[in-house]
Formats: sequence, C-alpha cells, structure tokens
Amino acid sequence: MDRVARIQRQLVAGVTPLAAEQVSLAAVAGRFLAAPVLARRPAPPFTCSAMDGFAVRSADVPGPTWLAVGPTLYAGDLPGPPLGEREAGRIFTGAPLPPGADAVVRGEAAREDDGAVSFGAAARPGENVRLVGEDVAAGGVALPAGFRLGPRQLALLAAVGAEAIAVVRRPRVALLTTGDEIVSGRTPDSNGAGIEAALRALGAQVERRAARDDREEIARAVRELLASADALVTVGGVSVGARDHVAAAVASAGAEVEVHGVPMKPGKPFLFARAGGKPIFGLPGSPSACLVAFEVMARPALLRLAGAARLFRRALRLPLAEAVEGRPGRARFLWARLEEGGAVRPVGREAAQVRGPALADALLCVPEKAGLLAEGELAECWLLEDDAA
Repeated sequence: MDRVARIQRQLVAGVTPLAAEQVSLAAVAGRFLAAPVLARRPAPPFTCSAMDGFAVRSADVPGPTWLAVGPTLYAGDLPGPPLGEREAGRIFTGAPLPPGADAVVRGEAAREDDGAVSFGAAARPGENVRLVGEDVAAGGVALPAGFRLGPRQLALLAAVGAEAIAVVRRPRVALLTTGDEIVSGRTPDSNGAGIEAALRALGAQVERRAARDDREEIARAVRELLASADALVTVGGVSVGARDHVAAAVASAGAEVEVHGVPMKPGKPFLFARAGGKPIFGLPGSPSACLVAFEVMARPALLRLAGAARLFRRALRLPLAEAVEGRPGRARFLWARLEEGGAVRPVGREAAQVRGPALADALLCVPEKAGLLAEGELAECWLLEDDAA
C-alpha cells in the first residue's frame, strides 16, 4: 500500500477546500463545517432530572427514611420554590431541580403513601442529575471544523442555539462518461449512475454528460464542463487502447496530467490532472475498476474539496473467511462482505463485475508485497459506511 498511499496523499495535497458560506440550521444537512460551532447556550440549559422520581437534599436521605412529598415538577416548568425542611419533590425527566435539591431518587426505589415517601437507601449527591452545561458549556466548542452535519449533529446544534452556520460551499462536480456504446444507448451507463450517486453522497451538486470516443468531442466537453464546475470526473477512455482518448483530450483542453496509472488492481489506468487549479479524476470504464478507483483515489480528494476532516474510510483488521489468491507486485482491492462472526468474505473478483460491488459492505485491501492470504489471516478492510463524516 506504500505507493498507493503516496499517490493518495499527492491527490489530497493537490486539492484545496472550497470557500465557506453562512447557512441557516434548517439548510445545513449534509454539509461540512468550515469552522467550529460554539455553543450560544449550554446543554442542558439548566440543571435537571435524568429520570422520573423524587428530588431531594441528599443530606436528608442518609439511609432509609421518610420525607414529606412537596410540589411536582414537569419538564418545561420553572424550578419553583426551594424544598421545604425534610421534603421531597416529585419530579419527571427533564424537569428543573428545585433549589436546594442535589439528587433524584428514581421512582422505583421509593414508596409513596399518604403524602409521604419512603426511601430504602441513602441518596448520593448528583445521583440522576444532569448539571447545566455538562454536555456543552456556553461558549464551548459544540462541533469542530470538518464535521459533516447529519441528524445527530443537527440535534446538538439546535440544543446549543446555533442558527447561522459556517459551512463549506457544496462542490459543483461535472461527471463525463465516455464511449460510443454509452452515447448510443447500446450499453447502460451503470458507471455514470453509480458515480453520480457516490458524488451526491459526498454532498456534491452533479452535472452529468456523455461523450463519444472522439478526442475532440471529449476535449470540448472537458472545457465546457470545467467552465462552471469545481472538479471533473471522467469515466472510461483512460487506458492505452485505440479509443482511449481521455488523457490526450484533457491535455489538449489545457490540463496538466500528474498521475496516469497506479500500482493497484483493479483500477490501474486511473488518471489525475489539474486545469486552472481544478482537479480532474479519470476513472477506468470496467465497472468494478471504476468504483474501486473512485473509492481509493478520487473520494478522499473530493472530500477534502468539500471540507471534510475525515478523508478516508474507517479501517479494521479482520480474519478472512476464505483464502485470497494473488501475486505480489500491486496492491489489490476486493469487494467483501462482513459476516456475523466477524470474518470478511470476498464477493465479485472481476474488474467487469457489477453485482459484487452492489453486495459489498467493505473493501478488502491487500498490500502490494502480499501474495496468497490464507483463510483466517487478518486483512485490512475499509468499511463502506454511508456516513462520510
């Protein structure tokens, strides 16, 4: 993986995150934070009960004892008056503690009878109490820059009073699939459909077009698409065949080709170029190779463009459910499924296969120096999770 990792770093270094913009909380889902979000108010906003029960002074409950039952507090109530002498207040989850109370005894551990409540054990200070700001203090960092804003993050930002959020602008990514068979409709554009979905999963706005296997047509499409896009992804035409025109076309469109060919299987013909500072990612046309090249090479750099802090998939070392054959010399990537017992099993090993990637929930990574991997041997697996943050 050393050579592949060096190329990954080269691509990431060649991309700069886009500019920031202020967006309302209602419209930031799927975006990446351009700056840390500071809490405008603490979470929780006041000291409150963590469960239904009785608010007490712990000093009044040093052991088994009876207390008088005072006022009842619900979530949304004001704290009310202080507890009276040797008094407990019935309280519900989320309600503010009355002044003087420092513990909540859960309802199941108490017995109420005729205006009094019995406790069978001592109450501990802080028991079942959530202190004001214990999650996030006012002025504290709620989320750091680079976090992707999903449902859980939006819940936190709402809790701390965030309104206008600084997020990185959504990348405008052009997608150009090439091939006479695609333009004519004789072959379904499965690569285009898959890569467009992968780009949108990163939060990108996508303009998709197809071009015939013609150098001038491809070059013209590259120039037109880059005029309004932040990045370009091409599919097909990056190998060395008679109709593989993408490398020459992007060069004639003014781009500088920095990488053409990587030591990995599948996905070897991958291309990376830049035109006016805008990155161009050339993916091979074989379906599995196309998706692998996107995962390994294009996705981390595009995440950097979008402002993400975490660029690479989470990786685990898991035992192989079956042996993996192969010769050293290039890093190898295989689509795989995680099994209930914790092992990983390859699915779909041919570059042209489409079903293997569709069934996979992990990408198995075999180092370039490795040959045969035996059943049970630990192997690195990238988790294909939908969450990009």
